[in-house]
Amino acid sequence: MGTLPILGIKETCLYVADTERTRIFYADRLGLDCFEHIPGVLVFFRAGNSVLLCFNPEKSNMKKDVPRHFGTGELHFAFEVPKAHYAAWRSKVVAAGISIEHDHVWPHGHRSFYFRDPDRHCVEVIEAGMWEA
Repeated sequence: MGTLPILGIKETCLYVADTERTRIFYADRLGLDCFEHIPGVLVFFRAGNSVLLCFNPEKSNMKKDVPRHFGTGELHFAFEVPKAHYAAWRSKVVAAGISIEHDHVWPHGHRSFYFRDPDRHCVEVIEAGMWEA
């Protein structure tokens, strides 16, 4: 049958305690485009060609029209940014009053840094090309 193509991961889901606090963090402080917000239920953001979907886990666990989903714990995901904008992104995060938890230079020379969102999810910002074949 051969390998069928996958274009990428379109959605990343996080589970959050307070959707308004999450909206403020990702939209107001980091500048992501918030395209849907149902207070107490969900808040969605655009991130390049992908979307970051943030749900109240109690509400998403009660879904009936799509499979139930929910989660707990501190999750990890990464935003990819152009190499030319990496330092500006780091400065933007610091200027927003967000503490950088770790800076890393990978063996192939690409850089990334890590910080926490209000629900303690581990957010990474990586230079473009990090996972290129």
